[in-house]
Amino acid sequence: MSAASAPVFGNSTDSESSIPALETVVVVSSRQSEPLRRVATSVTVLDEQQLKARGLASLADVLRSVPSVSVSNNGGMGKTTYLQVRGESGFRTLVQIDGIDISDPSNPQGGAHIAHIMSSNLQRVELLRGPQGMLYGADAGGVLDISTRREEESQRFEVSAESGSYDSQRYNASASGGNDTLDYFVSSAKAETDGFNTSSDDTEFKDDDGYDNETLHGRAGWNLSEQWRVEAVVRDTDATGEYDRCGGPEILDDCTFEYSQESARVSLAHKGEIGQQELSYTHSDTSRTYVSGWGPSHTEGDAKKLNLIGSHDFSNNHSMLYGVEQRKDTMGEADRDQWALYSEYQGNYADQAFVTLGFRHDDSSDFGSHNSFRASSAYLFGQVAGGTFKLKASYGTGFRAPSLYEVNHNATATDWLTFEPLELPTLSPEESRGLDIGVEYFDENALHLEIVLFNQVIENEIGWDGDVYGYLQSHGKSKSRGVELITETQLTDSLLLSANYTYTDTEEADDSPRPRRPEHLANLGFTYKPTSTLSLVMNLRSSAGAIDTDGSSMDDYQVLDAGVRYQLNNVTTVYIRGENLTDEDYEEVPGYNTAGPAGYAGVEFSF
Repeated sequence: MSAASAPVFGNSTDSESSIPALETVVVVSSRQSEPLRRVATSVTVLDEQQLKARGLASLADVLRSVPSVSVSNNGGMGKTTYLQVRGESGFRTLVQIDGIDISDPSNPQGGAHIAHIMSSNLQRVELLRGPQGMLYGADAGGVLDISTRREEESQRFEVSAESGSYDSQRYNASASGGNDTLDYFVSSAKAETDGFNTSSDDTEFKDDDGYDNETLHGRAGWNLSEQWRVEAVVRDTDATGEYDRCGGPEILDDCTFEYSQESARVSLAHKGEIGQQELSYTHSDTSRTYVSGWGPSHTEGDAKKLNLIGSHDFSNNHSMLYGVEQRKDTMGEADRDQWALYSEYQGNYADQAFVTLGFRHDDSSDFGSHNSFRASSAYLFGQVAGGTFKLKASYGTGFRAPSLYEVNHNATATDWLTFEPLELPTLSPEESRGLDIGVEYFDENALHLEIVLFNQVIENEIGWDGDVYGYLQSHGKSKSRGVELITETQLTDSLLLSANYTYTDTEEADDSPRPRRPEHLANLGFTYKPTSTLSLVMNLRSSAGAIDTDGSSMDDYQVLDAGVRYQLNNVTTVYIRGENLTDEDYEEVPGYNTAGPAGYAGVEFSF
């Protein structure tokens, strides 16, 4: 169940097992390919076969089975969705697709719209858990790195169709190919659903709130020589949907939205004997329109990023990664320029101890300069109980400047009744730090165990205060700490067990629990493959111990999903999938409904 390998993307080992191994290559930790034996940060990887086996339409739903990830959704596919890693707000996790940072400067906290990323046509997803993403940005409290399919010496075409509950349909088509000189990937995906009644407070209209998503993605690379490569990526997502509880002279339950994001990236890379460099430029334009009782409202965010990243090998065991970044964010008439310099030393001592020391300097046009750093270390103990133990630790710092939206709102907000300006405070940057300490055990693709203790702190956290109708800054520390327990094991030749449990203890600056952060998260999954053509996947997820913004207890719940895939021949695969099979009645966000039991069936053609 390994993904196809590529020189600049992570790959699994040659084994058919999806269990992480010491030689499993990841990219997200240090922005370059390196085996897990060297990685001291906490990383989760999902490859193409795992994504297909789960089958869920939304990538956010797929990530619910990942350690430390909780998802809050306001009423179905495409609705407002918050992805929280280790109890931190979703906007702190940077999201990029084929190297494109898809954050939206017009979003209240500048984060990506995870709700509009479908799981179709993806080859690999890597999640860096925790605030160790200094190389991507001082405000990267985690990194979700998504890549599409690559072929080295072949052609591959895929077409699929799915239909199911809530009058849902999905259609996908993709083509990829490559040789020593050229490679490409193009895909088209469409997802649509009539949905269900979003709000439990909608007791009169009671309409279904649907969603449509169309995504086009293309990537092409040209190897000019053995040393030089040019690559271009374009991505376009258009989505529309309906939702409830929108504002106006009176609360309405017949509201609509439109979402559009156009993104592109071009890069020139050079690979030499003692290092490599890449110069890239990305541009992402995001627009959103909401139609409510007040009429249409429109926001647009534009992000441009120029980045030079390189590495130099002093020897086989010592190297330096370095980079220069210039970014400009725009929201309406407001804009921000930011420059950054960063570097990281990477050392290998006797192929047993691995060390990194990183430094980053950011200079913002409106909030001045700030320094952040990251240090990590991993140490291997071989031949222990037939496998290898790895001790690891990492520590990182960061800062987040108030978003353009937060700054603009506090500067221009007025009283709704008197239209007098509100006297809201001037915001200053947040500062953060995070510590990971863990141990992993690897046993020849048959067993992987991981235990991680984490402690994350944010000082001067910015948050919305409905009483003053503005953004206020806490004068203290917000905390998130806990433990992750993870195991994957091949119980028999045909049965794979995966399980994880995360305990998270959170505190606001006033020592109260942080709202909507589950204290207990757990997943128990089985993959049963009695033959080479038949596979059955089951996952039971549990969430418990979350409180709402008013201090009341939220729903504890357990949700069971399962799916069956059968390969009819070399070209055709059919599958069925069931979601919430036990008909669990629960809310992730108070006042917003969740889906009941649902079934889906589909067919895939690959040749």
